Amino acid sequence: MAYNLEKILELGDGDKEFVEAVVVAFIEEIPSDLIQFTKVVDTENYTGIYQVSHKIKPNLDLLGMNESYELNLQILAWSKAQTNISDIRTAYAKVYSKITNNIAALKKDFNL
Repeated sequence: MAYNLEKILELGDGDKEFVEAVVVAFIEEIPSDLIQFTKVVDTENYTGIYQVSHKIKPNLDLLGMNESYELNLQILAWSKAQTNISDIRTAYAKVYSKITNNIAALKKDFNL
């Protein structure tokens, strides 16, 4: 499993309905962020990359998507420095794949 719900469980004092609400919000909201992320990476828009990367960072942390979170931190650093677009593309492709796989797993695990 590439996600870990410990932080959400702790934040919600073990309330499973709260956890499900957070998961549902993630599943509903993150796809549009990924569409925007793809556009700004494709156009080499460093400012846009930084903004979208920064926007999704807390979600990745909260849902315990550690690999995606760490890659995203690197994307943030590169985009802030406005450098390494090829590395950003490579890291983003991994983040995109991991997040879409996690969405599928969350949908299955929560019967959504």
